[in-house]
Amino acid sequence: MKIKRFIQEQEDYTIISKETPLISNLNILENISLIKEVHEFMPTTAAENIAKQHLKKAALLDIAYKRPINCTNSELLSVMLLRAMMCKSHTIIISNPIDLLNNLKDIKDIIRDIKDMPDEKNIIILDLLSNEIHYEGCSCHTIR
Repeated sequence: MKIKRFIQEQEDYTIISKETPLISNLNILENISLIKEVHEFMPTTAAENIAKQHLKKAALLDIAYKRPINCTNSELLSVMLLRAMMCKSHTIIISNPIDLLNNLKDIKDIIRDIKDMPDEKNIIILDLLSNEIHYEGCSCHTIR
């Protein structure tokens, strides 16, 4: 409940959570490019070119034509992050990433991937205090 309240208090944000899953009948490239197509009325080809650039920078171009079901959990979270970066908002909130990734022992790889993303976005990771053991040595906003 407190996480929802914190999120609602933010002004300009895009959220990554279980409530914002990838669309299963679209491939990864389509999932990312759809944001520009819908929100900015960008032509499909142009939006897909931008999405390909993001996938290439993240070393994920090889999964561009896969469906979400054929990707690993860490690939899916990275794709969700790339999709959020396509939005115009300046803040990206990742809510309960441990719940998004089954069997994740720690989040160090995800934090590293986030640090490799462009700096133009403010990325906030929110999780429950009960999951703080997964963030040892990493910064994360924990909510009691």
